Parts: sequence; C-alpha cells; structure tokens
Amino acid sequence: MTVLLGSRGTSQAGQPTWWASLAVRSASLPLPAEHRWRYRQEFLAELYGMTPAEQRHHASGVLSRVIALRVALSEPERLKAKEATMATPWRCRLRLHYWQRLRNPQGGWYRECRGCGTQRDGYGGGVGGIGGHDTPGVA
Repeated sequence: MTVLLGSRGTSQAGQPTWWASLAVRSASLPLPAEHRWRYRQEFLAELYGMTPAEQRHHASGVLSRVIALRVALSEPERLKAKEATMATPWRCRLRLHYWQRLRNPQGGWYRECRGCGTQRDGYGGGVGGIGGHDTPGVA
C-alpha cells in the first residue's frame, strides 16, 4: 500500500519524489528528438522503488552522463569505428600480421591475415608470423 500512497520525504521506497522526477525529465531534453520520449520514460521508471537518497544519487548520475548519451545517440558511426579499432588484435595494430596464403575463385593467390582479415596480393613466399614481412615482394 505504501507504493500507492507514496512516501515523499520518508526513507521508504516508493514513487519518485518531485525533484528526482523533475531532474530526470529535464535530463532527457538535450537528447535527440527521436530518442527523447523513450529515455524520459526509462529514467522515470528507474526511480520507482528507490528511497529518496537512492533517487538523488541516481538523478545526479543521469544528469552527469546525459551529454555522453547524446553523443552516442547522435554519432553512432563514430563510436562503431572506435569499437572496431579496439576489437582488432594488438599484433595487427602493430602491423605484425600472421599471413596465410589463399586462392581466389579465379585461381590466383592472395594473402590474408588470420587475426584481422587484412588482404594483400599474393607476392612473396610462405606465411609470415612474428617477424613475418608485411611488405610485398619480401618472402
């Protein structure tokens, strides 16, 4: 019954306090218009069942991270490029590829890194490893 009656100003959990509700509603304003309503509802729903102290902590956290959320929502392709770079194996980022020789459908040879999938024309001999060469024409 406390949830229905509310517990404003007490230390019991229940409905959001007016100030926490206002804080998370205003936090959704800088977000892109197509995402604003969804995040406003999500932020409000997270407040239910929290004590006023927890609501204060949560609302301040939402307010402090809303700009980062706006950037993530408005520029997803930039963040995907960063994630792709971080997913690349460290050896490949240092250009120490582990090459394997493969045949293309036309019967020609090419080399492909086993770690990142970088492809090179089929110059040179065997498969490079650590210390393997990354330049065409050197075996």
